[in-house]
Amino acid sequence: MTSAFLTITEYCILVGKFGFFSNAIFGGILVYLTVFCIKRQFGSYKKLLVNFQVVGFIFASFDYVFPTLLHTYNRTLVYFSFFHPFQLPNYILQWMSAAYCGIFAATLCILAIQFLYRFWSVFDTPKLIYFDGFNYFIWIVYYIFFGALWAFAVGYFFALDDYGKQYLADEFVVKYHKNISDIPILSLLSYEENSIKWESLYGLSMITGISTVQYTVICVCAFKMYKGMREKLLAMSPLHRRIHNQFYKALLIQTFAPSIFLFSPVFFMLSIPYADLNISFPSSIFASGFTVYPAIDSICIMYCVSEYGRCFRNLVSSVKVKLGYEHSSSITQERCGNMANLTATN
Repeated sequence: MTSAFLTITEYCILVGKFGFFSNAIFGGILVYLTVFCIKRQFGSYKKLLVNFQVVGFIFASFDYVFPTLLHTYNRTLVYFSFFHPFQLPNYILQWMSAAYCGIFAATLCILAIQFLYRFWSVFDTPKLIYFDGFNYFIWIVYYIFFGALWAFAVGYFFALDDYGKQYLADEFVVKYHKNISDIPILSLLSYEENSIKWESLYGLSMITGISTVQYTVICVCAFKMYKGMREKLLAMSPLHRRIHNQFYKALLIQTFAPSIFLFSPVFFMLSIPYADLNISFPSSIFASGFTVYPAIDSICIMYCVSEYGRCFRNLVSSVKVKLGYEHSSSITQERCGNMANLTATN
């Protein structure tokens, strides 16, 4: 069983590294196309797309340098890492784990802001003024604030006390061959003896509140757009109708994808300790896909919005030309054509 836990953990770390590279590739392509290639005015939505990819890449980079793992044991959800980058002490690395969680929260917030922007762009355009100019900093402050609040909740309320160390000591020796005093570790411990551990409950309440607000914004905006989109699209010009319809399709995918990859695993992992089940499980299986989501979001946008697909094809063609592939290909085609003509003549 111990070797199985370590093997699963290694695979989860590999998935995190895959998330880093997939974000670097697909997120980089999306940012490049958005900044340099997309000519049509999508307003501040372009800023939101870039912001989401940048924060997502920071999240994946953080996981690449300092992989944070999760483990569920009976009444606890444990955040820990086997890595000590730059030989930093454990208490700093524990706050780095908390910061990692805060960056995750920031990605959720930006996702919710995207939905709000798309909803206002169709149903309440005067409110788009809140995304123009310096007003855009409102949203930067928004996701930084909630990200910092989430990080504080994890780092402060989930700090491991003596009871938690005693409770988890044998589990980590058996499952991971690690002394918990030697690794950075945080824990949501639901109960202490037979009573609720209030510090963990305070932290959980903050985390749950933040994620619930973001998910509510996403679901409400998506539902209202679903109900009223058809009527609104009929009043638009064919060009704007096509653009909004494409973004709406992308947003529908963006509604279900984070529900599966982000929100459901989070709510599940945070609630399990309060069931006080007799289980021992490497929860990193659920969390390892977090770093992959921004890349999925990039692919979704590029697939659903036709201008991104067109710009991407043009980008590939220009790269082929610069590498000489397109030129050599045309020469080959010309030679084949000449050979065919000679054969036909003979």
